Amino acid sequence: MFSYLEASRLLRVSPEFQDLFLTVRSLSIDTRTLNPGDLFVAFKGEQCDGHGFLATAFEKGASGALIDFRQSEAAFMNLRTTKAPVHNLIPVPDPQAAMTMLAAEYRKTLPVRLIGVTGSVGKTTTKEFLYYLLRQKYSALATAGNLNNHLGVPIMLSRLEPSHQYCVMEMGASHPGEIRALAEIAVPSGGILTPIGPAHLEGFGSLENVYNAKLELADSLRKDDPLVVLENSARLLEKISQKGRRAITVGYSERAEYRIEDVKTENGEVSFQLNGKRRFSFPGQAAFLVLNAGLAIAMARSLGLAWEEIPRKWEDVGFASGRFRETMLSNGIRVIDDSYNANPISFGNALVAFRSLPGAGKKIVVFADMLELGAEEERFHRELGEKIGASGVSAALAYGKRARTSIETLGHLKTGCIAEHFEDGLELLAALKEMLHPGDVVLFKGSRGMHVEKVLDGIRNISFSS
Repeated sequence: MFSYLEASRLLRVSPEFQDLFLTVRSLSIDTRTLNPGDLFVAFKGEQCDGHGFLATAFEKGASGALIDFRQSEAAFMNLRTTKAPVHNLIPVPDPQAAMTMLAAEYRKTLPVRLIGVTGSVGKTTTKEFLYYLLRQKYSALATAGNLNNHLGVPIMLSRLEPSHQYCVMEMGASHPGEIRALAEIAVPSGGILTPIGPAHLEGFGSLENVYNAKLELADSLRKDDPLVVLENSARLLEKISQKGRRAITVGYSERAEYRIEDVKTENGEVSFQLNGKRRFSFPGQAAFLVLNAGLAIAMARSLGLAWEEIPRKWEDVGFASGRFRETMLSNGIRVIDDSYNANPISFGNALVAFRSLPGAGKKIVVFADMLELGAEEERFHRELGEKIGASGVSAALAYGKRARTSIETLGHLKTGCIAEHFEDGLELLAALKEMLHPGDVVLFKGSRGMHVEKVLDGIRNISFSS
């Protein structure tokens, strides 16, 4: 990344235990993933204080650490427990702010073209699709895991290398102004807006504010930078037009510049035709992801990829865990893991795709609360119950106080679907084990904070008597 001499100059502070022969490899805020040469950033978070892990950081090979100068004495005490060499302990007023500034300054030295991806649904999948396409021709980096916020983006910027030609940066937000702040340090030269809907309403306050927040990415672009969006949102296109911008559109309509049609799901893959000419396919059963694929193709084309440079069959594209990932367990249970997160749009998409899956066994939905929906959370959960009722599934099992509304709504519909609510995931798991038989398929869905994936883990080793 750069030398400690440069870091101390930027931060205007001399390190304790100075060793200017060392360099900053990248930034780290977690000793579990720290690599030798990283600059460890110690700050007090919601769960723990990084100053308590300084000894561990240096034992794992950190080349330095940013610490709060008010905790210097405590930091020195902590470091007495380590036998590892301590280097470049940099006391600053705000380690997190210092980390962000260092990342922003480093970004300025790189000619890499950075594409920002934001929206309410499908950011990660769109990012992975675009990353897959770009690396067919270019040296590229993409956001790893969930490093898409005020902490993750600086870390990802620190991982850029001079050899990278492109970076695909996922940008998440739960409050107004957060995308703008991320864009200021990342300096995108292109942007993709995935579907925008009711997510993080507790922080945004209204759907209108969600639109405005996501458009902060568009505001950060120059007039001739590509902006790719879906054609089916009249409100979004109106707002973009009011800003005097032009957007590249993707969708099913004749009006879309990149028109998707003839979508098929068969033999473990989804395929679609684009502009009536070319057919593309990717692994899985989630047909709703063709829009994300279309967004990625549109951006890749705007960045200069020729049609011939875009593979027809995307065999080794990376799908993150918890995003409608299908697995056949050794006990014969087929699971669809869509547990990474949930909001009204993503849950609706999942139910449509789940309904279309072939199979002779029962279809069961296991879910929990959709969080951060604000004042209208009861309405959204009531509508979810209606959507489950219309999906034709055999059973719906849920836990969480908000999910109770969905189950009660589903029960009143009298569709024949078994609808049961439980106090927690363990109680639900016990009932699910009694219900399952080989050949059944189960969809797992819920907001990240509800940990629905733990229920999935609980059925992996179920054995059935022959």
